[in-house]
Amino acid sequence: MLEQWVIPNFSGKSGALDFHSDLAICTMTMLKAVYKLAGRQCQEFLESILELMEIDLPVLDHST
Repeated sequence: MLEQWVIPNFSGKSGALDFHSDLAICTMTMLKAVYKLAGRQCQEFLESILELMEIDLPVLDHST
């Protein structure tokens, strides 16, 4: 899962957002739905979980 969290290659097209994988986006969406969180709350929640697990991964911005 950790290797698939970030897509290293950008498409190069204007307006394209390909940094985070579908796995990262689905995980964030699932957490929002399960815990009934707003976007910013979900972002902070996921950042806290990753920090506690000592995993250095970028988290999607709540507005993404």
